[in-house]
Amino acid sequence: MPELEKTAVRGPDERERLIGELRSHRIELEKQNEELRLARAEVEAGLQKYYELYDCAPIGYCTVDAEGMIRESNLAGALLLGVDRVRLLGGKVGDFVTETSRDGLVRFLERSFSPDNKAVGEIRVPDGEGSERYLYLEGSSFETVIGERHCRIAMMDITTSRQNSIELEHYRYHLEELVQQRTCELEAANTLLREQAENMNSIYQALDSIGLIVCHLEEDDARIDIFSAGAEKLFGYNQKEVIGRSLRLIVPPEGKAAMADQVGRLRRGVAMQSSDMTLTRRSGVRFPAVASIHPFARHAGRFTRAVGAFRDISELMLIHEKLQSMNDELELRVKERTAELHESNVALKVLLNKREEDKVTLSGQILANSAKLVEPYLERLLSSGLNEQQRMLVEILRANIEELTVPFANAISSKLSRLTPAEIQVANLVKLGKRTKEIAEIMRLSPGTISIHRKNIRRKLELTHKKTNLQTMLSTTS
Repeated sequence: MPELEKTAVRGPDERERLIGELRSHRIELEKQNEELRLARAEVEAGLQKYYELYDCAPIGYCTVDAEGMIRESNLAGALLLGVDRVRLLGGKVGDFVTETSRDGLVRFLERSFSPDNKAVGEIRVPDGEGSERYLYLEGSSFETVIGERHCRIAMMDITTSRQNSIELEHYRYHLEELVQQRTCELEAANTLLREQAENMNSIYQALDSIGLIVCHLEEDDARIDIFSAGAEKLFGYNQKEVIGRSLRLIVPPEGKAAMADQVGRLRRGVAMQSSDMTLTRRSGVRFPAVASIHPFARHAGRFTRAVGAFRDISELMLIHEKLQSMNDELELRVKERTAELHESNVALKVLLNKREEDKVTLSGQILANSAKLVEPYLERLLSSGLNEQQRMLVEILRANIEELTVPFANAISSKLSRLTPAEIQVANLVKLGKRTKEIAEIMRLSPGTISIHRKNIRRKLELTHKKTNLQTMLSTTS
């Protein structure tokens, strides 16, 4: 009985001690649960930042394995490759490029998975409208947590740059044809153009030169949430000192008034596509830039977030100014050369007209001399009682002389160009005052044939049914 009473007395104390230990364990578990909740919140915040920078970045990103299979891709990457992201994942990257680019893509992936772990390249992809787009690639390989080798690829559309380069090259060659010579100035211009093209490619290759900023959109302002390393380099601010501040921080005073209107358009879902603007650095220095800002995270009919890509285009502006100066200089040279050619053409036309006049004069003199100095003697020779062989030789001589003088007769007048050689010979004899019978004896034809030739001549010279004398008409025709 005493032992039972002792046990009963100690029983409540033991229960109190156990209850106290359980309460201590509960408090400790609640603290651990709170720490786990905070850690999870930090992880979710990190994942949200990754989504904003990776998935919504205006630059295309995708991750492929050693077989070329696409494991991950952001929205811009799927848009550049021209397919939905759902179809893109699990497919081979080579299936989305043109056939001519597949060998280059294979070499690019080989360099990416090489010990250097980095590679750059260029491919072409269909644009869905029967044409192609040019994409610049920059890749680097890494090892996953399960030991697999993957490659992360950054993609940018450089189609416009390519087209501009082609148009500039075509225009340069066109100007060379007009000027008709390659000068030292053009050699320097070509060298400068190649250097500037290399600079443009370097701008695309240097991804950290593009400033990415993620903002929270308010009613009339935008507050900075994320400030990338490229933005730090571009504007001179540290990320910690700009988080939560207004985007007006990088806008000059005269542009701040229009910012509220631009924020309103972004909240309505209107993106800013490659707009030129002037921005300011921390030092107060202004610089020209091109900006692309896209809204996202829609809530209650309004977009609450926006991601912007900013790039300094000071060097491109200098290139444009230099090219414009070169263009003005070349156009001036073309005008000067055109004026010189015009003067030369005028002088050449004068010489050609003089030559034609001399040719007509010479033709008339040759025909006149032939008719005056040769024909009379040939007629006398034929009527001097020649034998058959001698007459044949004289006829051959007359035919050869006619053959020589016919081209000159054809060149005397454009009005006589429609006459046959026999009609031209009759016309020349009529012009010399010969009658039909005399012409028939000279040409050894019948008078009826000569009459027909004369009628044809009057018809071709538009003298039919007119009283104009044929000899007078032929004498005044030049």
